Amino acid sequence: MRKLWWRWINRRIPRSDEYRLGRRNIFVLPTREGVMFAGLLILCLLTGINYQNSLIYLFTFFLGTAFYGTIFQTYRNLDDLHIAVISVGQGVAGEVIPLHLRLSATDGVARPSLLFSAPDQSALPVSVDEEASQQVAVPVPSVRRGYVQVPPVRIQTDFPFGLIRAWTWIRPQSRGVATPRPVMPPQAGQAVDENSTESPDVPVHDSGQADIRLRPYRVGDALRRVSWKRFARTGHMTVADWDSPPADPSWIDWDQYPGVDRELRLSYLAWQVEDAYSNERPFGLKLPGHVFPPELTEGHYRSCLEALGTFGEDGGLS
Repeated sequence: MRKLWWRWINRRIPRSDEYRLGRRNIFVLPTREGVMFAGLLILCLLTGINYQNSLIYLFTFFLGTAFYGTIFQTYRNLDDLHIAVISVGQGVAGEVIPLHLRLSATDGVARPSLLFSAPDQSALPVSVDEEASQQVAVPVPSVRRGYVQVPPVRIQTDFPFGLIRAWTWIRPQSRGVATPRPVMPPQAGQAVDENSTESPDVPVHDSGQADIRLRPYRVGDALRRVSWKRFARTGHMTVADWDSPPADPSWIDWDQYPGVDRELRLSYLAWQVEDAYSNERPFGLKLPGHVFPPELTEGHYRSCLEALGTFGEDGGLS
């Protein structure tokens, strides 16, 4: 039954990056409180019929009219709402990925008390102003490395009285990317162990880089240069300080780990990318069939992680 229901929903709400909500894709039912309220109205009506009491009739019909009007007002809170997918972000496999949406009330009417939720995620409360579009980031789950097809995102409201619930789903066509979960390579762990007893002023050597000196943190130092791993271990904040400008950029190479399982190798490379970028070291990435020249920009960093995330996937590097 559940499969038949979702098959019908998928036909009625096809995948798209733009939706305008209306009669075709909005569903309305009473909430639990609404069912109890309707039962109370029936009880009042039966009482009025039994006692032929005009005041009970008046009270019942007044509340019944309000309940009937609430159905349209709740539906109206979703009707004609325009939803556009801006982008689907990146995230580490197994964690949430942001779905960026733009919401706008094209009829100039505010939309309060909306709830956006992806499967197994907490609902995100949103209110849309009547005159301006609004951007929201809805967290969606990822399971494994690779392209992430966004699951149906539920949008619901029980405005204004909580007696009626109107809801719909959107099914974005755009895909996100789940990057490999970073794992420290064995040789990097050995280097950390060898340097763990050094004083903050001892130079640390890294292949392909100039000498890097760790010194105590001073107010004004960039937080990205703080050695957070050392801080977690010792409780003292230290920053990386180059004795001279870095020499040749470091290369992160697929062939560094021969014989290692593909997924573990990608996790090693992801850790190296994160480590190089967080420590402001220019780096390049060599993958089978593609080379990313050395840079130190956010775009380069994200491109490298995306390449690792989509490696071997249809439409990605192989």
